Amino acid sequence: MNEPRIYTKLGDDGSTGRLFGGRVSKADPLISILGDLDETVAVLGMARASTTDDTLSGQILDVQRDLFVVAADLAANPHTRDRLVPDVSLVTAAMTARIERLIDELIAQRPLRPAFVVPGANPTSAALDVSRTIARRAERALVGYQTGPDTTQSSSAHALTYLNRVSDLLYVLARHAAGDQEESLSH
Repeated sequence: MNEPRIYTKLGDDGSTGRLFGGRVSKADPLISILGDLDETVAVLGMARASTTDDTLSGQILDVQRDLFVVAADLAANPHTRDRLVPDVSLVTAAMTARIERLIDELIAQRPLRPAFVVPGANPTSAALDVSRTIARRAERALVGYQTGPDTTQSSSAHALTYLNRVSDLLYVLARHAAGDQEESLSH
């Protein structure tokens, strides 16, 4: 019986596959962005695994799933973007609007304190804060990628907006997870 193998050996030459065909160097800035997104999803998994709040767990899982959409959008071969499916492999404005509504709801439930907070109130809030910083790194790298000299690369016009907004959501989720345990810079 032939068991599927995780290794294909195709990347042994330093390249990796794009969604819908084509290969790119593993040193390409795009791959670094995809790595940042993968790291964000993984750290969000730590946050989800550490919480006992089912609502928060579901909200985190939704973000994880959305980040897979962002990654698919970015990883797509630029010549096959017509094959992308909205909200599955193509970032849409509706995805951003959904998290904006959630941010507004969460802030209405628990207004943000007008102070700098020190992350680490508990494992869940700390993991959410780490995921936020990684999402911001991916966002900064995407700005550079989209404005760089190689304009043949493309992604949804909504990918950057989504990454900007999702880091805001992760900040708000971290504050909710921290509750009243959070330290601020004010003494």
